[in-house]
Amino acid sequence: MARTVTRTRRTRPSADQTRERILAAALDLFSDRGFDGASTREIAQRAEVTQPLLNYHFSSKDDLWRAAVDGLFAALTRAMTDRTAGLRGVDELTAARLLVREFIAFSAEMPQLHRIITQECKVDGPRMDWLVERHVRPMYDGITALFSALTEQGHLPAIPPAHLYYILTGAAPTMFVLGPECRRLSGLDPTSDEVVDAHADAVCMFLFGH
Repeated sequence: MARTVTRTRRTRPSADQTRERILAAALDLFSDRGFDGASTREIAQRAEVTQPLLNYHFSSKDDLWRAAVDGLFAALTRAMTDRTAGLRGVDELTAARLLVREFIAFSAEMPQLHRIITQECKVDGPRMDWLVERHVRPMYDGITALFSALTEQGHLPAIPPAHLYYILTGAAPTMFVLGPECRRLSGLDPTSDEVVDAHADAVCMFLFGH
């Protein structure tokens, strides 16, 4: 009797999966080393793809950087939009506290967000201009408008909203951006749910008084 041989076809990653791997690797390296310090060769190695395959998906290093940053801010927008959608009918102060907590949770999960901003916004240049106008300014405008309204209602101290913005965006992510330092100094694990929740409590208490 003839023996039937069943061959298992080895599935190959789709183009979308390959692109996502490249973007994830790029985001990590760009956030750690900055645009100039991260090479496409290293990104290809981190993503486990060939350099020609990376070049097929992204025409230049700048194209790759912009795509990675776009994806990062798109993830932030989804997280905040989803949270906002669940707050219909909630008073403005409670909604603000919950949105701050969501922002902190995202910062803990994706510290690359603030590392990228810090890397690129320290000096003037075309990438800084693009990053600010495309992504950071909309975030700034939304946060300062919320803080202005809460200040007028007496929920926040009479501090200019620009200063409150930098207080929030400094206090919220720093523990996660400086994770290795945090572990050594405090013994805390900034990736643990308990520490993230405690940090959100602290920031909300600092901003809102409770």
